[in-house]
Amino acid sequence: MSYIELHCHTNFSFLDGASPPEDLVRRAAELDMPALAVTDHQGLYGAVKFTNACRRHGVRPIYGAEVTIESAGHVTLLVESQKGWANLCRMLTSAGLAGTKHERPVPWSTLEQHADGLICLSGCRDGVVAAPARRGDRE
Repeated sequence: MSYIELHCHTNFSFLDGASPPEDLVRRAAELDMPALAVTDHQGLYGAVKFTNACRRHGVRPIYGAEVTIESAGHVTLLVESQKGWANLCRMLTSAGLAGTKHERPVPWSTLEQHADGLICLSGCRDGVVAAPARRGDRE
């Protein structure tokens, strides 16, 4: 059984990731990972570089993003299909147009509207599952 990282930030996630997509993919190949997910904050900024590096190193790319949900925290969304890619792009674009440079939350209604073809993970420590649990909120 192989390990696959499903929550990885590149240097496009400012202050949260330091490595370029090429370096991450090269290291994943060295570790014999069959696939790698890149989930930068609120964007798919390194998708082209990530795709090209995966082709060169024989690693299957998994696309995604860590998305801030309005009044809730983060979720990690992975693309499962072409429909999911289109929905994630629409969701991120909508949030970007409605928000500011530093604040681009996605409303729950937008997530619901564009959920087809996406896999939702609980996210990081500030995620919609982990953050309330850390505060002791079990509901």
